[in-house]
Formats: sequence, structure tokens, C-alpha cells
Amino acid sequence: MGRYTAALVIGLLCLSSSAQINSPIPSRLGTWPTVRQSSSPAHKKTPATQDAAALDSLGTILESQFQPDPDSGLMKLDVVVTDQQGRSIAGLGEKDLTLLDNGQPRNIVTFQTFDNASSKPDPPVKIILVIDEVDLPAVLLGSVEQAAQKFLLQNGGHLAQPTMVYRISDDGLFASTVPTMDGKALAMEITEKKGLRTIWTSPELHSLFEMDLSGGTRFSPRVSSASLFQAGWSQLPHSLIALGSIAIEERRTPERKLLFWFGNGWPIGQSRWKHLFDTVTELSTRLREARIGLWVNDFWRKPDEDAFPYQNFVAGVTSEKSLTFGNVALQVLAVQSGGGVLRGEGDPADLISRQVAQANTFYTITIDPPRTDVVDEYHNLNVDVGRPGLTTHTRTGYYDEPVYYDQARTDAADVTVAQLRNSMAELQCASDSEAERRLKSMELTERLSSADLAKWIAALKGKKKARQALTALADQSAFLPPPIEDAVNEAPPSIADQQQIIQRTVGYVSKTIAILPNLSTERTTTLYLEPPRASGQTWKTAAGDDFLEPVSIAKAAVSVSKGREITQEVSFSALRQTYQRRSLQTEGAFGPILASVLVAAAKPQSRLLWARWEKGDGGPLAVFRYTLSKDTPIFRVGFCCMAVDFGQITFETDAPTYGEITVGPATGAILRLTIRADLAWRLPLQHSDIMIEYGPVNLGGTSYICPIRSVSISRQRSVVQVSEFGEIFKVYAPFETILNDVRYEDYHLFRSSSRMLPGFSELPEVK
Repeated sequence: MGRYTAALVIGLLCLSSSAQINSPIPSRLGTWPTVRQSSSPAHKKTPATQDAAALDSLGTILESQFQPDPDSGLMKLDVVVTDQQGRSIAGLGEKDLTLLDNGQPRNIVTFQTFDNASSKPDPPVKIILVIDEVDLPAVLLGSVEQAAQKFLLQNGGHLAQPTMVYRISDDGLFASTVPTMDGKALAMEITEKKGLRTIWTSPELHSLFEMDLSGGTRFSPRVSSASLFQAGWSQLPHSLIALGSIAIEERRTPERKLLFWFGNGWPIGQSRWKHLFDTVTELSTRLREARIGLWVNDFWRKPDEDAFPYQNFVAGVTSEKSLTFGNVALQVLAVQSGGGVLRGEGDPADLISRQVAQANTFYTITIDPPRTDVVDEYHNLNVDVGRPGLTTHTRTGYYDEPVYYDQARTDAADVTVAQLRNSMAELQCASDSEAERRLKSMELTERLSSADLAKWIAALKGKKKARQALTALADQSAFLPPPIEDAVNEAPPSIADQQQIIQRTVGYVSKTIAILPNLSTERTTTLYLEPPRASGQTWKTAAGDDFLEPVSIAKAAVSVSKGREITQEVSFSALRQTYQRRSLQTEGAFGPILASVLVAAAKPQSRLLWARWEKGDGGPLAVFRYTLSKDTPIFRVGFCCMAVDFGQITFETDAPTYGEITVGPATGAILRLTIRADLAWRLPLQHSDIMIEYGPVNLGGTSYICPIRSVSISRQRSVVQVSEFGEIFKVYAPFETILNDVRYEDYHLFRSSSRMLPGFSELPEVK
């Protein structure tokens, strides 16, 4: 699903800047022609409980803020350092903090400090007030609302930070439409209980649970209506579900948040609950992703209730066997989030104001969790400060997941081209299914040539599945070095000879291609994807079977006239019922793509070096290796779409590009070209590569070099929709490979012609 943006350089090759590689898409950087390998998932309607207008405006603002940064770690943590009086301390450096993961030191990837003076967070810290009237005696509800209103109306209602209100009741979960610094407006919302948008109502919540889009756990609400229960479901407290829902709502915006809980929370018992470990895992994860520091208090605890010993549970859990409902107590979650329990003499509003006054003094670090093969592997996290009398507050635990990293295929046997050649006799005698199975269990370590591929495809006549598997196997080897037996044992040409070959190549691109006749060809594109995830399989780990299988075949008529390509789809057939149609096409193969690379490779900041000789049908071929720096404005890579709930937001980044150009040394004709993006490993796009092969085609008695075959491969994060806590949202799932096998066949010349029609009689002139 990679994408390149090609700005053709006018001058050396004098080719039109309207030429393209792949289908054009709008670019915010200008009107450069575009190379696109895009995978567009079907649009999912935003839940009706969200305010569409607000989401649309936020989506535009957040598009840039959600672009991944390859220099930042995979996980972000906010750290507050306080002295013995509870005051936030600024001015510390990265060397003052030590990160321990399960007791082992780990590197801090990035470090930022915010001091509310010279360095303030952008966007600013958000304040969230949650009024929880569930399990709160009516006599105390008024006190809770008054405390919240008192905080909002301080300083004449002019709030220091953007603030919003959530309200939890037996009827559902409700929230302010947008954050505001108008405390009077928010206080009015609390008084009149109007102006709040509905996140979900209790009946809607039940319906969302019933959908169970994640294919995993089910969280059933404890609501007032007995009709909402279903046998076998766990019954989680209504307010606990609401906290999970709030975390998911808030993970959609990138700023840090301080959440203050007005209410008792939920009752704590020692009962065992079905799926409780999943609940703890997901709640902890969503609070971290939302960057929420949760603060609670005991002001509204019933007088006859004993204080809950929450300190016994803050260390976290390592397995479901050690888990009790105390691990999801409100106070425990608060401490583990980097917040805490408000204590001290004074008014609740005053205690909250003290925390808000320090909201902009904190540190943000990013880390890379260790690799793991275990789903929901708990890690105890500590950030120690190397100065006496200081205490750190941050998330004290997290769940490591296999999905944080790309997972290489482990079930495939490495084979050389020679070993595959030796297996062909057995594959021809095997059944179609058995030959397919054996081919899918292989992974080539060398490039399989188009000639060998065509010969072996013909040998597997009648074995449709095996031929498709062999094609996928060969295409995935398209960017590997050729077999050793294809090497040419000749010394590299001198520098002068290399320059002559390059000059011939420049002449070939600027002259020969420019006079390419008007022609048409049929382009057949077979799209290969990995098998769909098995029913009930978690998205937190790789599917296991990542061999590729064809899912669609598209035929298009491509005509080339005066250097411009015109493509018209002729037919499309889906080979998989559950397939969502995607686009991963290569256009501009008839010259412009060659010009783009050749001009860019000649720039001072680029490198064009001799690579090797290779065997060709008519003699040795010259192979040059090129490298284009990130600063060369020729290619821009990206994919659609990121795991952002505001719609289809495209990931885009500049990346160094490299590849090879294979030419006939005597003519300069380009016979093979590869374009590969050199991407940072933390990005959600791992590979984005294109290979095009050219060969002789007879048109009107003259031989021309035209595209014969191309391969496009992209490997990027898949995105899944998950249903939790009454919310539907997107998360990154394991990496997936998308491959296009493209064949150009049935070439024809097309030109205008005229002829005399027999029996034509001239009409007399009309006067």
C-alpha cells in the first residue's frame, strides 16, 4: 500500500511533467504526478452517538498530529515528578530518570520536558470532569454537582485549561460536545443536564455488546433493566464500562488529559468475573493510549464504609489466576495511570485546582517495549528519579503484545532456484492441491527469472492453484539477487565505459521512448493477499499463515498516445467472497517512470554505482545500483489508511529510495527497473517496492522495448475495528503483505486510416 510521488525534472530528458507512475491522487505538496500503491478499506460509518460536525473539523486538525514519527518509541508515557509537598518539579534532564521494565533498564527513546513557562504542551492539557451518579445516594448527588460547579466557576468561570464534562447515569453516558474554557457554560450543563451529547444509552450499549466486532471478549453492562442480561455474560459495573468508553473517546485526540472522578466509583467485591483479565488488559491499554491521568477521592464514600486497601493491588497482575475485582478498583486504576487519590484538608474543588495548576509541568518519554510472542504479557514499569526527596508518577504497568512488531514468517523453508528446479518434476506429478501446499511452504532466497517462471508455469498445465502459488513465490523474489549461476564472470567495465553505457541509456529514454508509436495493450492485474484471519483469532498477533493467495483479477485496456497513458478497466472479478477491493497499480511504465528515476539518480545528492553483470538472452546485461536521498523531491511514500477513528487519514512521509537499473550495454535500453523505499522500522509501512521488466515486442514489423511484467509489493499495518466498552474504534493489527502481479499482453498498433467507399455518386450542388 505504498505510494510514491514523482516530480519529473524537465531539462535533461525533456519529458512531459504530466507523466505518471500509478494512479494520480491529490497531494497537499503541489500538483506533482503521483505513484500510488494504495489499499483502501471499506468505509465504516462513524457511530451515530458521535457529533459528526465536530469529528469532521477535528479530523482535519488531527491529520498531521497522528502522523507516526519514526524517531519516537512505540509507546508514550507522561511522567510527573513531585517533591515531598506534592509540587510538580520541572528542570530535570533525561539522565535524571531511569526506566525499569520488569526490573531491567530500558532505553528512553525520546525525552521532552514541559515547565508551563518556556515550554508548554501543544495541544494544551485537557481537563475532564466525570460526574458519576451511579451507586451514589441521592442525598450526595447534589454535593457532587456543587463541587464540580465550584471548580468550574472559579476565577469568574474563566478556566485555565480546555475542559469538558462527562456524566454517567443509569440511562447512559453523556459528554460535552467539545472542550471549552468557559466554566459558566459547563456549570450550566451540569445544572440543567442539557447540552450534552449522547455517547450511548443503556439499550444502545447492550446492542453494541451484542455486535462483538472484535471476535474476542464481551463486556456486559450492569444496568437497571433485567431484560438486558444474557446468560453466560459477565456483568461489569456500569461505571467501569463508562470509564473504558471515556478512555476510548479520549484516545482519539493526542493531548495529555487529567480526569477527575466525582462519585463513589463502583463497589468492590472478591468475586471472580468472567473475562476480568481481558477487562484489566484493555482498560489499562486504552487509558495509556488516551494519555489519561486519573484522579479520585474518598469525599463521597459512605460513612459506614471501610476504606478500601487499594495499595495492595497497585502492583498489577501477571496472570488471570491472581486476579480479583480489586485490581480494577477506581483507586488502583488512578495510581496506575500516573494520577492518584486526592487527599488533604480542604474543599474538593480546591484540591482539584492545585492539580490543574500544575497540569503543564511534566515530562513525556517514549519507549520501545521488548519483543514478545505472548498475548497480554504484563510488564511492571517504573521510572526512578536520581534525586532524593522526589517521587515519579506515571503508568506503572502495561501489557506487551506481539503486534507491536512485524512478525517474520517462520513456517517457510528457504530454497534456492536450483532446489526449486529440482522439485518441479515431483510437483508436476502431484495433485494440484498438494503442489500448491508444497509451493506455499517455500520461500525463495534468490530471484526467479521471468523465463524460468514462464517455463515452469507451462509445465504445471492444468494445476491452477499450483500455478498461482508459483507466481506468488516468484513475485516475492523479484527484488532478490539473481542465482549465482546467472552471474557473469567478467570484470566490471572501466569508469569511462560505465559513463558511455549511462549516456546510451539517457539517449534511449530521451529519444527512443519519445518516438514510441501509438499502441494499445491488455494489462492483467492479479492481486494477492494473505488469508483472512481465522474466526475468533486475536488481532494482537500474526495470523501464522502469511502465504499469499489471489483475491482478484482485473483486466484493463491501456493505450499510449503521444507519450500519455490512458487506462480503461475492461473487467474485474473477485476470487474471494470476503474480499474488499483494493488498488495497487503501476502506471507510467511506458517511459515516465524511467525518466523520473534516471534524472533523480543523476543529481549531486544521489548515487549511481556499478553493481554487476547479469546473464541476458542476447549477452551480458549491465546492472547499476542507485540511491536517492530523502532530500531528493522525487518520491514520497505513504499508505491509506491509519488507525484513526476520524475517517481515512493517509500516512505520508519522505523516505530515501534505492533500486537497480538493468540495461543492454550496447543500446542503453532499460530492461529491468526496481524502485524501493528505505523506510524506518517504527513506521506502519515496512516495504513499498515496484519492479518493471521490459522486453521486445513486434509492432507493425518493427521491434520495440515495451513493458512485459511488473510486480508491486507493499507491507504495512493492517487495521481492524474493535468493539469494547460500548465503543467501536480502530487499532493497528499485524503487518500484511499486498502484492500485484501485472502482465502486459496482446500489443497492437492503433492509428487513423482512410479508404474510398465504392459506389459513391457525387450529388449536384444545391443553389
